[in-house]
Amino acid sequence: MDMDAIKRKVLEDVDPEIKRQKKKETRIQRLIVALQLLAVIIVVGVVFYMLMGIATVSGESMYPTLHDKDIVIYKRHSVEYRQGDIVAIKRPNREEYVKRIIAVPGDTVNLQNGNIYVNGEKIVMKEALGKTEAKSDEITYPLTVEDKEYFVLGDNREVSRDSREIGTVKESDIKGKIIWYMGRP
Repeated sequence: MDMDAIKRKVLEDVDPEIKRQKKKETRIQRLIVALQLLAVIIVVGVVFYMLMGIATVSGESMYPTLHDKDIVIYKRHSVEYRQGDIVAIKRPNREEYVKRIIAVPGDTVNLQNGNIYVNGEKIVMKEALGKTEAKSDEITYPLTVEDKEYFVLGDNREVSRDSREIGTVKESDIKGKIIWYMGRP
């Protein structure tokens, strides 16, 4: 340090007016940083809320892909859902499900001998466990999936409450496509 810098530092330490001014500048700088951080948090929160969402898996219906209490992040407003996509669904009774899309609008679904067929082709998914049997007498097969509706199943077929029980899911009930999940440690 040169002599002028040393004198300035000593003067700052003993002059009450310079001390007050320095404290005031420090408080203003801290306030500015805090406001900037708050603005960033608000912007990130709004963007996340508008573009993405968070859901929690409830039960073992998506096992082995997802487990009970896994947290998933979904992308809202997906342009197109395809067979094999995992989606978060909100039912009219406020229940939330995480399921896999098996059939899209216009597809014909049939269940035979514990297997599922879409448009006459047997669907084999390595993630699926158990037999795919009908669960409700109110849903008859073959079933054609209507416009803006989807046929969804859980990967753990024998314990899943899905389209075999509740019928097809309206596109408006799909909250979004799962893009990331955090499993248990």
